[in-house]
Amino acid sequence: MPPSDGVPVTNGTTQPSGDVPSKESKKSKPRPDGSARTATEQDIAEAGAGVKLTGALLKKQKAAEKAARRAEKVAEKGAHAQQQAQTQTQTQAGPSGTKLETPRRPSTTKRESDTVPHHRRTPSSGARQLPIRGAAQPQPQPQASAPHEKEKRHELNRVPMFSHLYPKEKRATLAGAGREIHPAVIALGLQLRDYVICGGNARCVATLLAFKMVIKTYTTPPAVALSRHLLTHLNHQIAYLRNARPLSTSQGNSIRWLKNLISTQPVESTDSEAKQSLCEAIDLYIRERITLADEVIAREATERIEDGDVVLTYAKSSIVEKTLINAHRQGKKFRVIVIDSRPMFEGKNHARSLIRAGLKVQYALLTAIADIVDQESVTKCFLGASAMLGNGKLLSRAGSAMVAMMVKECSRNKSRNVPVIVLCETVKFSAKAVLDSIILNELGDADALVDSAQSGVFSTNPSLAAATAAPSKGGSKKSGAKDKDEDDSDDKGAGSNKGLEEWKDQPGLFLLNIMYDVTPAEFLDLVICELGSLPPEAVPVVNGVHGDDQALA
Repeated sequence: MPPSDGVPVTNGTTQPSGDVPSKESKKSKPRPDGSARTATEQDIAEAGAGVKLTGALLKKQKAAEKAARRAEKVAEKGAHAQQQAQTQTQTQAGPSGTKLETPRRPSTTKRESDTVPHHRRTPSSGARQLPIRGAAQPQPQPQASAPHEKEKRHELNRVPMFSHLYPKEKRATLAGAGREIHPAVIALGLQLRDYVICGGNARCVATLLAFKMVIKTYTTPPAVALSRHLLTHLNHQIAYLRNARPLSTSQGNSIRWLKNLISTQPVESTDSEAKQSLCEAIDLYIRERITLADEVIAREATERIEDGDVVLTYAKSSIVEKTLINAHRQGKKFRVIVIDSRPMFEGKNHARSLIRAGLKVQYALLTAIADIVDQESVTKCFLGASAMLGNGKLLSRAGSAMVAMMVKECSRNKSRNVPVIVLCETVKFSAKAVLDSIILNELGDADALVDSAQSGVFSTNPSLAAATAAPSKGGSKKSGAKDKDEDDSDDKGAGSNKGLEEWKDQPGLFLLNIMYDVTPAEFLDLVICELGSLPPEAVPVVNGVHGDDQALA
């Protein structure tokens, strides 16, 4: 077909050549208001005149409609903002006390954030807010990092060599106990934490009695074996006690024995039978391993005390106290020297018990051990034990090693043998072997070293105690005035010098409260247990035969 007959259109129809507008004519067609129209608007207009559009033109048409609606919304928002600005201007320009408010026109459009869930960005904590013109400037707030710096400074006041002994978390509290912790275990944990219950035997017996209460009130869940679930239940109780205070050797041995007993319970037995069997076994364990063992040890040690002896002992040990009282009741005439040290001053209770029993007691601090051993002609030294280690060394209250070494040193100088005898039950025997007092130890509260409050005399005589506590009435007025002046000067000095009360805030100052120390086997002569008297080197043999301190699943 000749080109003059028509121009082909994209949809296959032909159109007269005279009706096809050129590009120049599309661009040059004016709007009714006199402004030029774009090519897209021109195509839309031609589509309204009956011209079929292609896919590209349809897309352009939809985009144009969307742009028009968007422009209309923008114009509407601009008019609304202008109206609000005019209202605000009128309010500010009006008389005082009047406020013209125009109700806000509700928006007819929905934002994308109202329909599509998204994560809102939170403002940065370190962002600085710009000041508002005309508003009062806020007062500068104190820095929140000050408490953190103080806590960090307190953490730095730890001795690095003993950093592994510091507790990893806070001590056990009443509020921090979980629902699975038995009330008896909670009470025991608080008593252990506050050192209300001290001593290896007392802690071991209290732990077993608390676990006996747990077993009595325990109920096995359905479809669960008692031997498995009860062990899991006990693990929570043990963890709470360990958080209150590290377990002693006697506690650890008794707990391992109890776990082994629970795991070997017959499957066919009922819950009541199994619980009754466990409670009876706990009572038998306490009677044989602690109560009867103490009686056997006390009887054996009493035979080694003779008339005229001067027995030296350190701190407080229940088995040593029982031995000395039994020897006194048998009519033996001897004297006791109690050496004590701060901060717990356990020797005071020991001395009080011996005085009430009628013994002659001399009390001194650890700093005077050299003079005491040299001048008082000590003939025997009895020491308690927290544990007898696998290499024959003694783990006991801090200061025991100094007492044993000083006794041996003075006996060598005077060419006489002063035996150092350790009284220890086999429940305190351990297969662990240590060479120093750093790896295996326990740290007490460092603030206890700051408190210098001390109690009065040991005498049970009320008149003597009252005379010591009350001021002297027979003294002259001059001496009383002098004493008052000295007391005033002491009070003034105490007020001006706080000492170590603020030790945590002083950089470079460290307080270390070590609970135990290790005495080498060469400074020990004899270990008396319920199995008999044996040298320190025989402790590993007893461990192998008795089976204590072995890891049980």
